[in-house]
Amino acid sequence: MTCEEIVFRKPDVNELFVAALRQLAFEEPASRFARMRKTVSKQCAKNPDTKPLLRSIESNYLSLAKTFGQIFGPQNVEEPSLSQILSLAIALDDLRVFSETALTIWSQQFQQNQPVNVGGQLSEKMSGLLALLGNNRSQSANAWLQACFFAAIDWRFSEWASLNQNEKKEDLERVLLVQEIFHELKADGLAAGHAALPLLCAEELADKVYECAKKLAGKLRPNLLLLVEGQTEAIVLPHFARLSGLSFNQLGVEVIASGGAKQVARRYLTIKDTVRLPIICVLDGDAEQSAELIEDSLRDCDKLVSLAVVELEDSYSYEQLLYLLDAHLARFGQTLVQCEFVLPETGRRKDALNKIYRDRGLGDFDKIGFAQEVVQSCKKTSDVPFEMAKVVDAVRATLSMGQCLDG
Repeated sequence: MTCEEIVFRKPDVNELFVAALRQLAFEEPASRFARMRKTVSKQCAKNPDTKPLLRSIESNYLSLAKTFGQIFGPQNVEEPSLSQILSLAIALDDLRVFSETALTIWSQQFQQNQPVNVGGQLSEKMSGLLALLGNNRSQSANAWLQACFFAAIDWRFSEWASLNQNEKKEDLERVLLVQEIFHELKADGLAAGHAALPLLCAEELADKVYECAKKLAGKLRPNLLLLVEGQTEAIVLPHFARLSGLSFNQLGVEVIASGGAKQVARRYLTIKDTVRLPIICVLDGDAEQSAELIEDSLRDCDKLVSLAVVELEDSYSYEQLLYLLDAHLARFGQTLVQCEFVLPETGRRKDALNKIYRDRGLGDFDKIGFAQEVVQSCKKTSDVPFEMAKVVDAVRATLSMGQCLDG
Protein backbone atom coordinates (compact mmCIF):
# COMPACT_ATOMS: atom_id res chain seq x y z
CA MET A 1 0.00 0.00 0.00
CA THR A 2 1.40 3.43 -1.00
CA CYS A 3 1.03 6.63 0.99
CA GLU A 4 -1.44 7.91 -1.65
CA GLU A 5 -3.79 4.99 -0.85
CA ILE A 6 -3.80 5.58 2.91
CA VAL A 7 -6.24 7.95 4.59
CA PHE A 8 -4.41 9.85 7.30
CA ARG A 9 -6.04 11.61 10.22
CA LYS A 10 -6.14 15.36 9.69
CA PRO A 11 -3.47 16.94 11.94
CA ASP A 12 -4.56 19.55 14.47
CA VAL A 13 -3.07 23.05 14.45
CA ASN A 14 -0.32 22.21 16.94
CA GLU A 15 0.78 19.13 14.97
CA LEU A 16 0.78 21.19 11.77
CA PHE A 17 2.81 23.90 13.51
CA VAL A 18 5.48 21.37 14.53
CA ALA A 19 5.57 20.00 10.99
CA ALA A 20 5.91 23.52 9.57
CA LEU A 21 8.85 24.21 11.86
CA ARG A 22 10.53 21.07 10.50
CA GLN A 23 10.36 22.63 7.04
CA LEU A 24 11.39 26.12 8.10
CA ALA A 25 14.22 25.27 10.49
CA PHE A 26 17.70 26.55 9.69
CA GLU A 27 19.20 23.07 9.70
CA GLU A 28 21.29 21.16 7.23
CA PRO A 29 19.14 19.06 4.85
CA ALA A 30 20.16 15.70 6.36
CA SER A 31 19.31 16.86 9.88
CA ARG A 32 16.02 18.38 8.79
CA PHE A 33 14.92 15.23 7.00
CA ALA A 34 15.86 13.14 10.03
CA ARG A 35 13.48 15.28 12.12
CA MET A 36 10.81 15.02 9.43
CA ARG A 37 11.19 11.25 9.54
CA LYS A 38 10.53 11.27 13.30
CA THR A 39 7.45 13.41 12.76
CA VAL A 40 6.12 11.08 10.05
CA SER A 41 6.92 7.97 12.08
CA LYS A 42 4.98 9.40 15.02
CA GLN A 43 1.94 9.96 12.81
CA CYS A 44 2.25 6.53 11.18
CA ALA A 45 2.42 4.82 14.56
CA LYS A 46 -1.19 5.89 15.12
CA ASN A 47 -2.39 4.13 11.96
CA PRO A 48 -1.94 0.33 11.55
CA ASP A 49 -2.32 0.66 7.75
CA THR A 50 0.97 2.57 7.57
CA LYS A 51 3.29 -0.14 8.91
CA PRO A 52 4.62 -1.02 5.42
CA LEU A 53 5.58 2.63 4.95
CA LEU A 54 7.83 2.82 7.99
CA ARG A 55 10.62 0.84 6.34
CA SER A 56 10.52 2.77 3.07
CA ILE A 57 10.77 6.20 4.70
CA GLU A 58 13.99 5.20 6.44
CA SER A 59 16.17 5.57 3.35
CA ASN A 60 13.93 6.73 0.51
CA TYR A 61 13.65 10.49 0.31
CA LEU A 62 10.68 10.47 -2.07
CA SER A 63 8.70 8.05 0.08
CA LEU A 64 9.37 10.20 3.15
CA ALA A 65 8.57 13.45 1.33
CA LYS A 66 5.35 12.10 -0.18
CA THR A 67 4.15 10.68 3.13
CA PHE A 68 4.94 13.96 4.89
CA GLY A 69 3.00 15.86 2.22
CA GLN A 70 0.13 13.38 2.36
CA ILE A 71 -0.23 13.99 6.10
CA PHE A 72 0.51 17.72 6.39
CA GLY A 73 0.08 19.04 2.85
CA PRO A 74 -2.86 20.41 0.85
CA GLN A 75 -5.42 17.81 -0.17
CA ASN A 76 -7.91 17.82 -3.04
CA VAL A 77 -6.47 20.92 -4.70
CA GLU A 78 -5.54 21.44 -8.31
CA GLU A 79 -1.81 21.44 -9.01
CA PRO A 80 0.14 23.47 -8.60
CA SER A 81 -1.19 24.58 -5.23
CA LEU A 82 -0.05 27.80 -3.59
CA SER A 83 1.46 25.65 -0.85
CA GLN A 84 3.60 23.79 -3.40
CA ILE A 85 4.83 27.07 -4.90
CA LEU A 86 5.83 28.21 -1.42
CA SER A 87 7.53 24.91 -0.66
CA LEU A 88 9.63 25.24 -3.81
CA ALA A 89 10.51 28.83 -2.85
CA ILE A 90 11.73 27.58 0.53
CA ALA A 91 13.75 24.91 -1.28
CA LEU A 92 15.40 27.57 -3.46
CA ASP A 93 16.32 29.50 -0.32
CA ASP A 94 17.90 26.30 0.99
CA LEU A 95 19.99 26.07 -2.18
CA ARG A 96 21.12 29.66 -1.57
CA VAL A 97 22.23 28.82 1.96
CA PHE A 98 23.54 25.26 1.95
CA SER A 99 26.56 24.01 0.05
CA GLU A 100 26.79 21.15 -2.39
CA THR A 101 28.54 19.19 0.36
CA ALA A 102 25.48 19.48 2.63
CA LEU A 103 23.15 18.41 -0.17
CA THR A 104 25.36 15.45 -1.06
CA ILE A 105 25.42 14.27 2.56
CA TRP A 106 21.61 14.38 2.57
CA SER A 107 21.16 12.64 -0.76
CA GLN A 108 23.56 9.85 0.15
CA GLN A 109 21.52 9.12 3.28
CA PHE A 110 18.07 9.28 1.71
CA GLN A 111 18.52 8.40 -1.94
CA GLN A 112 19.55 4.75 -1.72
CA ASN A 113 18.20 2.76 -4.69
CA GLN A 114 15.99 5.71 -5.59
CA PRO A 115 15.95 6.99 -9.18
CA VAL A 116 16.21 10.77 -9.45
CA ASN A 117 13.89 11.00 -12.46
CA VAL A 118 10.34 11.42 -11.12
CA GLY A 119 8.86 12.77 -14.32
CA GLY A 120 6.43 9.87 -14.61
CA GLN A 121 4.97 10.71 -11.20
CA LEU A 122 4.20 14.33 -12.12
CA SER A 123 2.11 16.17 -14.66
CA GLU A 124 3.93 17.52 -17.70
CA LYS A 125 3.65 21.05 -16.32
CA MET A 126 5.05 20.12 -12.91
CA SER A 127 7.90 18.20 -14.52
CA GLY A 128 8.62 21.27 -16.62
CA LEU A 129 8.55 23.52 -13.55
CA LEU A 130 11.02 21.35 -11.65
CA ALA A 131 13.24 21.14 -14.74
CA LEU A 132 13.34 24.93 -15.01
CA LEU A 133 14.14 25.40 -11.32
CA GLY A 134 16.77 22.66 -11.44
CA ASN A 135 18.43 23.80 -14.67
CA ASN A 136 22.25 23.87 -14.34
CA ARG A 137 22.01 22.54 -10.79
CA SER A 138 23.53 19.35 -9.42
CA GLN A 139 21.76 16.01 -9.09
CA SER A 140 21.54 16.50 -5.31
CA ALA A 141 20.03 19.97 -5.73
CA ASN A 142 17.42 18.61 -8.14
CA ALA A 143 16.60 15.83 -5.69
CA TRP A 144 16.12 18.44 -2.95
CA LEU A 145 13.72 20.45 -5.12
CA GLN A 146 11.71 17.30 -5.84
CA ALA A 147 11.59 16.30 -2.18
CA CYS A 148 10.45 19.76 -1.06
CA PHE A 149 7.77 19.84 -3.77
CA PHE A 150 6.23 16.61 -2.47
CA ALA A 151 6.66 17.58 1.21
CA ALA A 152 4.60 20.78 0.99
CA ILE A 153 2.85 22.06 4.12
CA ASP A 154 -0.81 23.13 3.85
CA TRP A 155 -0.46 26.87 4.29
CA ARG A 156 -4.23 27.28 3.70
CA PHE A 157 -4.82 26.03 7.22
CA SER A 158 -7.36 28.42 8.70
CA GLU A 159 -6.48 27.88 12.36
CA TRP A 160 -2.91 29.27 12.38
CA ALA A 161 -4.20 32.33 14.25
CA SER A 162 -5.23 30.11 17.17
CA LEU A 163 -1.65 29.05 17.86
CA ASN A 164 -0.63 29.28 21.48
CA GLN A 165 1.04 32.62 22.07
CA ASN A 166 3.41 30.80 24.41
CA GLU A 167 5.20 29.42 21.35
CA LYS A 168 8.67 30.83 20.84
CA LYS A 169 8.46 34.27 19.26
CA GLU A 170 10.96 33.43 16.52
CA ASP A 171 9.07 30.21 15.66
CA LEU A 172 5.77 32.05 15.36
CA GLU A 173 7.39 34.76 13.25
CA ARG A 174 8.78 32.21 10.78
CA VAL A 175 5.46 30.43 10.34
CA LEU A 176 3.43 33.64 10.08
CA LEU A 177 5.92 35.12 7.58
CA VAL A 178 5.33 32.24 5.18
CA GLN A 179 1.58 32.39 5.66
CA GLU A 180 1.67 36.12 4.92
CA ILE A 181 3.34 35.39 1.57
CA PHE A 182 0.75 32.65 1.00
CA HIS A 183 -2.04 35.20 1.42
CA GLU A 184 -0.26 37.61 -0.95
CA LEU A 185 -0.09 34.86 -3.58
CA LYS A 186 -3.75 34.05 -3.02
CA ALA A 187 -4.74 37.72 -3.36
CA ASP A 188 -2.74 38.04 -6.58
CA GLY A 189 -4.49 34.96 -7.95
CA LEU A 190 -7.94 36.26 -7.05
CA ALA A 191 -7.16 39.60 -8.66
CA ALA A 192 -6.16 37.84 -11.88
CA GLY A 193 -8.98 35.28 -11.82
CA HIS A 194 -9.80 32.39 -9.51
CA ALA A 195 -8.02 29.74 -11.59
CA ALA A 196 -5.02 31.93 -12.42
CA LEU A 197 -2.33 29.72 -10.86
CA PRO A 198 -3.32 26.38 -12.47
CA LEU A 199 -3.57 28.17 -15.83
CA LEU A 200 -0.03 29.54 -15.70
CA CYS A 201 2.60 27.85 -17.83
CA ALA A 202 5.74 26.32 -16.31
CA GLU A 203 7.84 29.41 -17.08
CA GLU A 204 5.33 31.71 -15.35
CA LEU A 205 5.16 29.37 -12.36
CA ALA A 206 8.95 29.39 -12.10
CA ASP A 207 8.85 33.19 -11.99
CA LYS A 208 6.36 32.97 -9.10
CA VAL A 209 8.66 30.60 -7.21
CA TYR A 210 11.68 32.88 -7.68
CA GLU A 211 9.61 35.89 -6.62
CA CYS A 212 8.61 34.16 -3.37
CA ALA A 213 12.17 32.95 -2.74
CA LYS A 214 13.40 36.53 -3.04
CA LYS A 215 10.91 37.62 -0.36
CA LEU A 216 12.08 34.84 1.95
CA ALA A 217 15.84 35.45 1.57
CA GLY A 218 17.40 36.59 4.83
CA LYS A 219 14.15 36.14 6.76
CA LEU A 220 13.77 32.38 7.05
CA ARG A 221 17.45 31.62 6.59
CA PRO A 222 20.24 34.06 7.49
CA ASN A 223 22.54 35.94 5.13
CA LEU A 224 25.47 35.87 7.54
CA LEU A 225 26.49 33.87 10.61
CA LEU A 226 28.17 35.63 13.53
CA LEU A 227 29.80 33.14 15.90
CA VAL A 228 30.54 34.60 19.34
CA GLU A 229 31.78 33.04 22.55
CA GLY A 230 28.97 33.79 24.97
CA GLN A 231 25.55 35.23 25.68
CA THR A 232 26.84 38.70 26.55
CA GLU A 233 28.00 39.31 22.98
CA ALA A 234 24.78 37.82 21.64
CA ILE A 235 22.81 40.30 23.77
CA VAL A 236 24.75 43.51 23.06
CA LEU A 237 25.92 43.16 19.45
CA PRO A 238 22.47 43.46 17.80
CA HIS A 239 21.88 46.61 19.88
CA PHE A 240 25.29 48.09 19.05
CA ALA A 241 24.59 47.37 15.38
CA ARG A 242 21.25 49.24 15.59
CA LEU A 243 23.03 52.24 17.11
CA SER A 244 25.45 52.07 14.17
CA GLY A 245 22.68 51.96 11.57
CA LEU A 246 22.46 48.20 10.98
CA SER A 247 19.50 45.96 11.75
CA PHE A 248 20.71 42.38 12.22
CA ASN A 249 17.11 41.19 11.95
CA GLN A 250 16.38 42.92 8.64
CA LEU A 251 19.78 42.08 7.16
CA GLY A 252 19.58 38.40 8.11
CA VAL A 253 22.50 38.33 10.56
CA GLU A 254 22.23 35.38 12.94
CA VAL A 255 24.27 35.66 16.15
CA ILE A 256 25.20 32.26 17.59
CA ALA A 257 26.51 32.05 21.16
CA SER A 258 28.82 29.06 21.06
CA GLY A 259 29.81 28.62 24.72
CA GLY A 260 33.49 29.56 24.62
CA ALA A 261 36.43 30.07 22.29
CA LYS A 262 37.04 26.37 21.65
CA GLN A 263 33.38 25.92 20.77
CA VAL A 264 33.54 28.85 18.32
CA ALA A 265 36.46 27.17 16.56
CA ARG A 266 34.78 23.76 16.61
CA ARG A 267 31.51 25.14 15.26
CA TYR A 268 33.27 27.09 12.52
CA LEU A 269 35.28 24.09 11.37
CA THR A 270 32.10 21.99 11.36
CA ILE A 271 29.81 24.29 9.37
CA LYS A 272 32.12 26.13 6.99
CA ASP A 273 31.92 23.30 4.45
CA THR A 274 28.14 22.92 4.61
CA VAL A 275 26.93 26.52 4.25
CA ARG A 276 27.45 29.02 1.46
CA LEU A 277 26.94 31.93 3.86
CA PRO A 278 29.78 34.14 5.05
CA ILE A 279 30.81 33.52 8.65
CA ILE A 280 32.40 35.94 11.12
CA CYS A 281 34.07 34.48 14.21
CA VAL A 282 34.55 36.73 17.24
CA LEU A 283 37.07 35.70 19.89
CA ASP A 284 38.18 37.32 23.13
CA GLY A 285 41.73 38.49 23.61
CA ASP A 286 42.86 35.36 25.46
CA ALA A 287 41.89 32.84 22.75
CA GLU A 288 45.13 32.66 20.75
CA GLN A 289 45.00 28.91 20.12
CA SER A 290 41.42 28.97 18.84
CA ALA A 291 42.24 32.02 16.72
CA GLU A 292 45.09 30.13 15.04
CA LEU A 293 42.82 27.15 14.28
CA ILE A 294 40.23 29.37 12.65
CA GLU A 295 42.74 31.55 10.82
CA ASP A 296 44.30 28.52 9.15
CA SER A 297 40.90 27.45 7.76
CA LEU A 298 39.23 30.74 6.81
CA ARG A 299 37.43 30.86 3.48
CA ASP A 300 37.81 33.99 1.37
CA CYS A 301 34.38 35.27 2.43
CA ASP A 302 34.89 34.70 6.16
CA LYS A 303 36.47 36.88 8.84
CA LEU A 304 38.03 36.44 12.25
CA VAL A 305 37.74 39.35 14.69
CA SER A 306 40.08 38.99 17.66
CA LEU A 307 39.18 41.46 20.39
CA ALA A 308 41.83 43.19 22.46
CA VAL A 309 39.74 42.59 25.60
CA VAL A 310 38.54 39.47 27.37
CA GLU A 311 35.14 40.59 28.71
CA LEU A 312 32.51 43.14 27.68
CA GLU A 313 33.13 45.21 30.81
CA ASP A 314 36.83 45.49 29.88
CA SER A 315 35.94 47.28 26.64
CA TYR A 316 34.60 50.38 28.41
CA SER A 317 36.51 53.39 29.63
CA TYR A 318 36.71 53.80 33.39
CA GLU A 319 34.11 56.60 33.39
CA GLN A 320 31.67 54.73 31.14
CA LEU A 321 31.94 51.61 33.26
CA LEU A 322 31.24 53.53 36.48
CA TYR A 323 28.07 54.94 34.92
CA LEU A 324 26.88 51.52 33.75
CA LEU A 325 27.68 49.84 37.06
CA ASP A 326 25.74 52.48 38.98
CA ALA A 327 22.75 51.98 36.67
CA HIS A 328 22.91 48.20 37.11
CA LEU A 329 23.33 48.34 40.89
CA ALA A 330 20.40 50.74 41.14
CA ARG A 331 18.13 47.88 40.04
CA PHE A 332 19.03 46.18 43.34
CA GLY A 333 18.62 49.36 45.39
CA GLN A 334 22.40 49.69 45.64
CA THR A 335 25.02 52.28 44.64
CA LEU A 336 28.73 52.20 44.01
CA VAL A 337 29.55 54.85 46.61
CA GLN A 338 27.80 53.10 49.51
CA CYS A 339 30.91 50.95 49.96
CA GLU A 340 34.54 51.58 49.18
CA PHE A 341 35.68 49.89 46.00
CA VAL A 342 38.74 49.46 43.83
CA LEU A 343 38.33 49.15 40.06
CA PRO A 344 41.21 49.04 37.56
CA GLU A 345 41.06 51.88 35.04
CA THR A 346 42.12 49.50 32.25
CA GLY A 347 42.75 45.80 31.74
CA ARG A 348 40.86 42.89 33.27
CA ARG A 349 38.25 43.82 35.83
CA LYS A 350 36.57 40.50 36.59
CA ASP A 351 37.96 40.00 40.11
CA ALA A 352 37.34 43.62 41.11
CA LEU A 353 33.75 43.47 39.88
CA ASN A 354 33.10 40.22 41.72
CA LYS A 355 34.31 41.88 44.94
CA ILE A 356 32.14 44.96 44.38
CA TYR A 357 29.02 42.82 43.98
CA ARG A 358 29.86 40.44 46.83
CA ASP A 359 30.46 43.35 49.21
CA ARG A 360 26.89 44.42 48.49
CA GLY A 361 25.48 40.95 49.09
CA LEU A 362 24.76 40.32 45.42
CA GLY A 363 27.07 37.37 44.80
CA ASP A 364 29.38 37.35 41.78
CA PHE A 365 29.17 40.00 39.08
CA ASP A 366 26.19 39.22 36.83
CA LYS A 367 27.57 39.40 33.28
CA ILE A 368 24.22 38.70 31.63
CA GLY A 369 22.43 41.29 33.75
CA PHE A 370 25.17 43.81 32.99
CA ALA A 371 24.83 43.13 29.24
CA GLN A 372 21.09 43.74 29.50
CA GLU A 373 21.83 46.99 31.36
CA VAL A 374 24.16 48.02 28.55
CA VAL A 375 21.31 47.56 26.05
CA GLN A 376 19.02 49.70 28.21
CA SER A 377 21.57 52.45 28.89
CA CYS A 378 23.48 52.85 25.61
CA LYS A 379 21.53 55.23 23.36
CA LYS A 380 23.97 56.62 20.77
CA THR A 381 26.84 55.56 18.54
CA SER A 382 29.45 57.03 20.88
CA ASP A 383 28.23 54.58 23.56
CA VAL A 384 29.47 51.64 21.47
CA PRO A 385 32.90 50.48 22.73
CA PHE A 386 35.67 50.46 20.14
CA GLU A 387 36.15 46.68 20.33
CA MET A 388 32.44 46.06 19.73
CA ALA A 389 32.42 48.60 16.89
CA LYS A 390 35.11 46.47 15.21
CA VAL A 391 32.66 43.57 15.07
CA VAL A 392 29.86 45.73 13.65
CA ASP A 393 32.25 47.11 11.01
CA ALA A 394 33.24 43.55 10.06
CA VAL A 395 29.56 42.64 9.60
CA ARG A 396 28.97 45.71 7.45
CA ALA A 397 32.00 44.98 5.26
CA THR A 398 31.16 41.28 4.88
CA LEU A 399 27.55 41.93 3.88
CA SER A 400 28.72 44.37 1.24
CA MET A 401 30.87 41.60 -0.29
CA GLY A 402 27.95 39.23 -0.79
CA GLN A 403 27.63 35.49 -0.42
CA CYS A 404 30.27 32.77 -0.56
CA LEU A 405 30.52 30.32 -3.40
CA ASP A 406 30.96 26.58 -3.08
CA GLY A 407 34.44 25.18 -3.24
